[in-house]
Formats: sequence, structure tokens, C-alpha cells
Amino acid sequence: MPKIEIELNSDLHDRLMSFVVKSRGTLYVQRSEVIVAAIEEYLDRNERKANKSNA
Repeated sequence: MPKIEIELNSDLHDRLMSFVVKSRGTLYVQRSEVIVAAIEEYLDRNERKANKSNA
């Protein structure tokens, strides 16, 4: 599976960690799964807009 390396500012990192803990619990901290789900959701919502504007 391909990997993407990113840098997050401290505020976004803190928000992500807080969301992971709230949604998955402190014992199940799987950041990559949460990030993948967020990217999929973002693309599902915005991919058609990008395709329409480039058509």
C-alpha cells in the first residue's frame, strides 16, 4: 500500500489526536485508519466538484 508523508501544524495534530481518542478510544489509537477514512470522505464529497470544474 502506498504511503504519504505529511507535516501537520500543531493545532491540526492536536485536533486529529483528540478526534482519534474520542472516536476510537485511548487503547485503539489508529491514526492512519482515521486519516484514510477522512481522505475518503473528503474525496467522496469533493471529487465530483473537481471533475465538473475541469470538464
